[in-house]
Amino acid sequence: MLRIEAEHPGQIDKIYHIVKGENYRASFQETGDAQSSVWSCGPVMGLIESVPTCDELVRGMVSEAEAVIQGRLAEMCR
Repeated sequence: MLRIEAEHPGQIDKIYHIVKGENYRASFQETGDAQSSVWSCGPVMGLIESVPTCDELVRGMVSEAEAVIQGRLAEMCR
């Protein structure tokens, strides 16, 4: 896609077959193939430090919540 964009700057019709939403949807919902479409992302991608499993994510959130409750909110819970 980058090559096509470089050869035809500003001509969406040249890359439409690659960036159309149908490819994106199929990648997510049908095939799971990350190479078959263009994935959009923004500056927030640079802030990602880890990709935990759902179990790790929830356990981490619970642990952090417990620490806040036991630490900063301890007096309110007595």
